[in-house]
Amino acid sequence: MKNKGFSLVELIIVIAIMAILAAAIAPALIKYINRSRLSRDIDTGAAIGRAIMAAVTNDKVFDDAVQQTSPVDVNSMQGSDFKEEVFKSFGVNSFQGESKKDINNDPLDRNFYYTLDAARNRVEVYYGGKTSDHMVFPTAGSKMTE
Repeated sequence: MKNKGFSLVELIIVIAIMAILAAAIAPALIKYINRSRLSRDIDTGAAIGRAIMAAVTNDKVFDDAVQQTSPVDVNSMQGSDFKEEVFKSFGVNSFQGESKKDINNDPLDRNFYYTLDAARNRVEVYYGGKTSDHMVFPTAGSKMTE
């Protein structure tokens, strides 16, 4: 008699091996996806910082920009000309990040924050929190990169 296929036992063994491999790979894939989202949010934060720096080079916008010495939400920027100038390059009305956790798996609030000292040409952008650990521009804080 010729063997024309796989036995039920062979199929079950193959399915079990595939399940074990999937269970082993899934956490690494989830970690990779989360890091990818965080990297995108860091890039967005850096772009926001560059947009703020570029906006304050315009005299009208510079006069409209309100100095922020402690981090405030980018979406509640003061100064209509300033806000319009920053947001127009992105074509959006508000910013919200995608990453829910930092590199240590601590939760993030998904908001972007900034400080502005236009007279000293100093801008800082934060993601997910208002501490230096959450800074994404001009440098990345300890909770954003390894």
